[in-house]
Amino acid sequence: MKKLSTLLIAVLFSTLLSAQIAYSPLVDSLRNEVTEVTISDLLEKLSGEVPVMIGGIQYTLESRHSSSSFNPLAAEWIYEQFEAMGLPVEYHYFNSNGENVVATITGSEYPDQQYIVCAHYDDMPPGSTAPGADDNASGVVGVLETARLLKDFDLKYTVKFIAFDEEEQGLIGSHAYANEAAGNGDDILGVLNLDMIAYDSDDDYEMSISTNSQSAAFTGEYTSVLATYDFDLTYNYITTGASDHSPFWNNGYQAILAIEDWNDFNAYYHTVNDLFSNCNIPYFNQMVQSAVATMASLSMDMKMELLHEPLISGNFTGDREAWLVVNSNHAVATGGNSPRLYYSVDEGSFLELQPSGTVLDTFFFTIPGQVMGTKVDYYLAAQNEDATMVGTLPGGGKGINPPGTIQPENFFTYIIANINSMLACSNTVPKPIEDLNNLYDTIHITEDGILVDLNVELDITHTYDGDVEIYLISPNGTEIDLCVGHGGSGNNFVGTIFDDEAAVPIAQGSAPFTGSFKPDEALATYIDQSITGEWILRIYDNAANDQGTLDAWCLNLFYSSDPIYISNLEQRNVSLHQNYPNPFREETTFAFDLASSANVRISIFDMMGRELSTVTNRQFTAGSHEINWNTGNLSPGQYFYKIQTDHYVEVKSMLIVK
Repeated sequence: MKKLSTLLIAVLFSTLLSAQIAYSPLVDSLRNEVTEVTISDLLEKLSGEVPVMIGGIQYTLESRHSSSSFNPLAAEWIYEQFEAMGLPVEYHYFNSNGENVVATITGSEYPDQQYIVCAHYDDMPPGSTAPGADDNASGVVGVLETARLLKDFDLKYTVKFIAFDEEEQGLIGSHAYANEAAGNGDDILGVLNLDMIAYDSDDDYEMSISTNSQSAAFTGEYTSVLATYDFDLTYNYITTGASDHSPFWNNGYQAILAIEDWNDFNAYYHTVNDLFSNCNIPYFNQMVQSAVATMASLSMDMKMELLHEPLISGNFTGDREAWLVVNSNHAVATGGNSPRLYYSVDEGSFLELQPSGTVLDTFFFTIPGQVMGTKVDYYLAAQNEDATMVGTLPGGGKGINPPGTIQPENFFTYIIANINSMLACSNTVPKPIEDLNNLYDTIHITEDGILVDLNVELDITHTYDGDVEIYLISPNGTEIDLCVGHGGSGNNFVGTIFDDEAAVPIAQGSAPFTGSFKPDEALATYIDQSITGEWILRIYDNAANDQGTLDAWCLNLFYSSDPIYISNLEQRNVSLHQNYPNPFREETTFAFDLASSANVRISIFDMMGRELSTVTNRQFTAGSHEINWNTGNLSPGQYFYKIQTDHYVEVKSMLIVK
């Protein structure tokens, strides 16, 4: 790998991906065929630990540096590995010395659409000895193992397996290839670049993923694979152009770099001590397995899109109807293996429901009514007709024939109770944020109630957000991390909302973090606690030279006085949509849906919680409604709007700009 300076990722991921990676027993079995024995054998050979046969002659690859005589021999060895697998393979020459090695499996249904898994085989340092075990024999092993395990299967999409040369001299081989691919109009759906995937000094199984905004969907597919197949790997996000994914970015393609933890960088980088003995083989094994599982899932089209509008909480004691839309390029199983809904009452055993009705690709389920004070968890599942994959919603479930018999870790939840809502804002801000000091600010709640859900909303003026650490402390003294070390050199938090139900983790966001984000640690930690007492926001500035101000912050609390156990509030009694456009100058539209007729009041509040205007306050019939609103004389800035019925309140944020 060619190491350059980096910034923390500044990517706002799309809230909707095209499809969910489905669980496949076939893919699971394939990735488990990657073993520590198979990868160690290849790694020892490519890093010069043991001799290899090349063209019928025995060599020891003492170096793979581009100026070394062993560099073309390494390329030939890689070529012969692909050739021995029976794959079409070719050299891609890009200058008088450089040669990439490219093997191909052509897709049976979409041959003109392709995925790429790649790594560079050249290494450092110059001189007679350069083992380069981690950088980057490890990545090449990942490419070879992926090819070995996919070579005998019917892939729907074409996959190219590429070993690049002269990465260490400035990504020369990958630049030449990516530029040529773009010039030819190649339809590349995603590039997985493996570079330094075998070093983990602290055994924490942490990795880094380098991505950018155009690669959001492909990144989501890779991380979905990690979750679906229960890898021990955890990950953080960086942005670096210092490896072979970067030229694909430059040509408009989706690409990511999978690399060992950027914060646990190889101590033997670019030295003669980058040896097999310094590699963490169990960690390396999982990194290679993740590449195999990703390329298998994508090339075999193991995707299933599940759409569902979660059921809302409230005082509804009758039967509840839930619907599920299943979209896939594969036929969906019907009959005895048709989609399922599984539900649990007050954390009891899950009960199975088959569809009560079907309309085209939409399946309907009826959950029996429950008494007040009840909590219902549920999830949905579907499999394809060939029983090769299953998808669940929320994701992470498994089990085939019937689908979803192994439940996911998370569920949809609704409760049957009267839910109250409160927007509580600090009246002691603004306050300065000083270098290397803590700032504390308190919101005191006098109402009684048990917390059901909590969102935190704030505005901070601060240069270099990466210095800012934001924590929340509940009345019983429990502290969680909302945002620590994210945003890099970006400035400010403007209209930032921490919400467990947000689609994007704060770690994947970019300054000024306008909108809703999952906090670093779940606000659900506080669920079932009393809301009464002092809620404290703690902000620590962990570096010198950049100061700022806490301008405003609020708690949006949902709570119940009913004596029930509530583990999460995922849904809403009234479906209130984000206003649009947002941000806006003079006019915006509020949209909401009602399951039945109700009196609806929509009000506007400032950051201090003061009510400024009433948008509407009248009876509405069941269905979808839109209301246009003009700002009047309101100044630019952050505001809240609240929808309220007899049994429900919800608050959202909006931004008026100049």
